[in-house]
Amino acid sequence: MLFNTESDSYSTRTEGKLREQKSANPVYGRLLRKVRRRRGISARQLAKEIGVDASYVSKIETLSAPPPAWDKMLAINSLLDFPDLLEAGEFALIRHTMLLNGNLRFVLDKMPHTLVNEFGTEKVARWRKECSELDTALLSAYDRRVRWVDVPVKNRQKRVGSGIPQIVIMEQTKRE
Repeated sequence: MLFNTESDSYSTRTEGKLREQKSANPVYGRLLRKVRRRRGISARQLAKEIGVDASYVSKIETLSAPPPAWDKMLAINSLLDFPDLLEAGEFALIRHTMLLNGNLRFVLDKMPHTLVNEFGTEKVARWRKECSELDTALLSAYDRRVRWVDVPVKNRQKRVGSGIPQIVIMEQTKRE
């Protein structure tokens, strides 16, 4: 299993093949669909404008694919003009990077001594230290965007800020 935590997994191996799974952060896809529809832009129009296939936009919105690369997020934001969507995208990117970094740390910690000796113990120690420093920076950025965490429906009433994407869309629409 790759990128596996209690609540996230991107892909699993099935009969030697990699199978794509749902997005690590569903808020971006859901928010993209709501904003796009409020702006009256079809998925095909959006896809054409940002240079991707329409099915890819649909996969992002239905959570079958992770949020797009940063350049595509910037293009989507400039088209839809909704800064909170970009912030939700930042959150998704940070979360994805945290998963990658965690997996790298795991691999470095479990690396056989023969490989450690081949690469050099100082180099492997430096990589571990850099992973640790990246974790610190990512956690700080994550905490500043924690309002984008997707909260299960049954807990929405109990957690402060859990409905922010819906509220933000309503406020944005009222100003127009």
